[in-house]
Amino acid sequence: MPLKEKLLSRKKESQKEKPDLYTQLRHEIQIIREQGSPPEKDALTFSRYVCDLCSTSHTLSELRQCAVCGRWACEACWTPEYYLCNSCNGVVALKNIKL
Repeated sequence: MPLKEKLLSRKKESQKEKPDLYTQLRHEIQIIREQGSPPEKDALTFSRYVCDLCSTSHTLSELRQCAVCGRWACEACWTPEYYLCNSCNGVVALKNIKL
């Protein structure tokens, strides 16, 4: 086998071995809501929406959609470091623990 083919096969093997964190999360975490789908409206008001994690009422501009599971989260239920909801951030924290 020529050297160039060996290098290409090693590169492909190393790419297959460990997917990035985002890809791992997409495979492990159940999708609650599709990306781009709107949050649930608050039944008591006309212009407010419900946070999927804490069930509090907020305006649409106060909610953010998680990039992994699709939940809509308020500022209290949001982790800006990874742009994820607190639920998905817990999985990230567990994956980052070195045993």
